[in-house]
Amino acid sequence: MTTRGGAPAVAELDLEIPEGAIVMLIGPSGCGKTTTLKMMNRLIEPTGGRIVLDGDDVTDVNADQLRRRIGYVIQQVGLFPHLTIAENIAVVPKMLGWDRNRVSAWVDELLHLVGMEPKEFRARYPRQLSGGQQQRVGVARGLAADPPVMLMDEPFGAIDPITRERLQDEFLVVQQQIAKTICFVTHDLTEAVKLGDRIAIFGHGGSLEQYDTPDEVLTHPANDFVAEFVGSGAAVRRLSLLSLSRLELDEVVVSTGDVPTNGHAVLGVDDARRPTSWQHMPGLTEPPPLVTVPLSGTVYDAVDLMLDSHTPLVAVVDDESQPRGALRWDALIGDLRTKGRLR
Repeated sequence: MTTRGGAPAVAELDLEIPEGAIVMLIGPSGCGKTTTLKMMNRLIEPTGGRIVLDGDDVTDVNADQLRRRIGYVIQQVGLFPHLTIAENIAVVPKMLGWDRNRVSAWVDELLHLVGMEPKEFRARYPRQLSGGQQQRVGVARGLAADPPVMLMDEPFGAIDPITRERLQDEFLVVQQQIAKTICFVTHDLTEAVKLGDRIAIFGHGGSLEQYDTPDEVLTHPANDFVAEFVGSGAAVRRLSLLSLSRLELDEVVVSTGDVPTNGHAVLGVDDARRPTSWQHMPGLTEPPPLVTVPLSGTVYDAVDLMLDSHTPLVAVVDDESQPRGALRWDALIGDLRTKGRLR
């Protein structure tokens, strides 16, 4: 617990963060989510209760040593403008006494991890980078000491929507490789649903209203406050949680020449069996334009492509661009209704 103006900024918070999970902290302005994050690394000192990291009460650990065990990434990035990108990332490893060769190799590895070629970026200065590139460097610097825990305070909040979505996708790929325990403050419910293994919804006065998986938060709000906070778009947001690999796709026949007449949709492919066009579609006099979506994507991705391309179906392909089936709008709606995923 800590206080703000005599009243608790965070009160009676009981929160256990699973190892290797991304936990999203979300709620209205002034609800205590950033205060909670800062208490974890003692940028704000708690006035009561216990915060335990790997069995240690953080208030019993030297504050500087504690912060070197916890990566911290903020919205404003906070890169040192007079240091190169490599020097910015190397700040904490140098403080920890790592030797020069180890630091240099680790900086290159981290730049590769966040999708930045070391030869191109390590000697640049922050002013020479775009906002999205600076944010990538901020993530790399937060990982520089290889901490078990990362704290992220709206790291993508100041980025334009297109870049923010790309950074979110890249962040999930990075997390698959590093499996850090991450506490992530956001004001964006769509971001919380997309990134989080669990979501903690804070109410006014720093109270924890619900702490659960994204699907449970959207499907079963704990109370009226959470239901109102989630809003009327819950059904659409849940589409981003449903992987295409979990759906029963329509069978398609692939053809490199004449169109078979067996009643199935026929997908034209090239010599490498990559889709080129729809050749035949039962019930349609003219096949629709070909639009593909990866099997690793979500129903939300497929619906977005259907609406954007004005097509009633998409071809689903695997990582080698080989066709795995088709997803039709009418069949999707029927399937979702039958399984109770849209209510």
